[in-house]
Parts: sequence; structure tokens; C-alpha cells
Amino acid sequence: MESGLAFSTTLNNLGVSNGADFLASWLQTLLTALPFALVLIITVSLTIKPRVERFLKS
Repeated sequence: MESGLAFSTTLNNLGVSNGADFLASWLQTLLTALPFALVLIITVSLTIKPRVERFLKS
């Protein structure tokens, strides 16, 4: 999912006029977003998901 978001962000900001620049920018965007996504996934899976599951069971 992060790679798709990085792809669309890079595409909107840079375009595809130069493939090498696009690839380098996409990789930089992906590596920047990945730690934030991992923190968000861990937070959601440990806090919000159990609450939603308990609510749905009741």
C-alpha cells in the first residue's frame, strides 16, 4: 500500500518525463513513508482493532 501511495505522490509531483529521476524520487518517497506507516499499523492493530472486535462481538 505504501508503494502505491508513494507512486501516486511521485507521479503527481514529478511526472514521468524522466524515468531515472522518477524511480529515484519514488524510492526516496517510499523509504520516507515506510516508518510512519509501520508505526500507524502497529498502533491500529494494538489499540483500535481490539476495541472494534469487542464492539462487534457484543
